[in-house]
Amino acid sequence: MEEAFLSLPVDLYTTDFVFSELTDVQQKSFTSDRLTVIRTETPEDFGGIAFLYNAHKGVSFEDCSVWYYTQKMNATLITGDGTLRKKGTQSGLDVKGILFILEEIKNQKLLPLNECIQKLEELKLLNNRLPFAEIDRIVQAWKNVL
Repeated sequence: MEEAFLSLPVDLYTTDFVFSELTDVQQKSFTSDRLTVIRTETPEDFGGIAFLYNAHKGVSFEDCSVWYYTQKMNATLITGDGTLRKKGTQSGLDVKGILFILEEIKNQKLLPLNECIQKLEELKLLNNRLPFAEIDRIVQAWKNVL
């Protein structure tokens, strides 16, 4: 799945704060010349992240770093965090989640359709906060194509 994600025809970024939250194994699986880890080095950038963190309770500093750079780069925010999704959307960001990623992987034919379906069904077991009705709708539509 990581290989398919890193093969999407988009520029992928994360922040040093988010990357440092990953285990060593996760860091190795996501280390690629396709993923740029943004290092926060200037007082201006630290201040921008701190401003978001102090103004929006319930959003971690790490998530605020991604939010800040998404705004700064006028990019799309990819997140599975409900609070970050809500706050990012409220601030005018284009926000996408794991369902979007899997649809793009399917559309780009980076994984076989049956494997994309399997990944969606596995997601329901891993995260009970996902929109199950939407997942079921997508799975059924994809199964109709098989």
